[in-house]
Amino acid sequence: MHIEHLSLTNFRNYARLELSLPQQPIVLYGENAQGKTSALEALYYLATSRSPYTTSDRQLIHWRVENDPIPFARLTADVNNRESATQRIEITLLMDKSGPTPRFKKTIKLNSVEKRVMDVVGLLTVVLFLPQDLALVEGSPSERRRFMDTTLTQVNKDYLQALDEYEKVLPQRNALLRRIAEGRSNRKELAFWDEQLAKSGATIIAGRQTFLREL
Repeated sequence: MHIEHLSLTNFRNYARLELSLPQQPIVLYGENAQGKTSALEALYYLATSRSPYTTSDRQLIHWRVENDPIPFARLTADVNNRESATQRIEITLLMDKSGPTPRFKKTIKLNSVEKRVMDVVGLLTVVLFLPQDLALVEGSPSERRRFMDTTLTQVNKDYLQALDEYEKVLPQRNALLRRIAEGRSNRKELAFWDEQLAKSGATIIAGRQTFLREL
């Protein structure tokens, strides 16, 4: 797999970056705050649709454009996996300031055609190792679950879909539990959300068990 070109617009500290990459191994070096980490973060984001450093998309948009009418960031990579023609992965983050609080829309395209996350994740595979990844051994179980999730979503579409569903259902179920406790909802409504959570949760557990057996 070869990333032929990386293009960034308003991403982190890059107002604009156009970078053609050779096939041989690359070493990034430079002074602090020059964008080395941001370039690696961009590649990781294009591969997984998530940042390894933040859960807030707002932090990814260049601070100088936050006051623009429509602030946005765009990341593009041309990827050659040697099995097919070069494919272009593009992610656009758009800040909508029309409401009382800013909202963010993420659009993912493959060869200029809009796609779902699960259609694109896995086309570019990455392995990122950071100093804080020592927490995989020393830290809490949540760190190990995060590592498994990041790895499995790149190679297993069923796991990616189940994890996406689980993360959508869980807050809905928790909100219902609060309404039930306050007497504003019927406990019978819980059965539907329990079933959805159990279904996606079973796929996640099975995927993690397989992952551990194959280590």
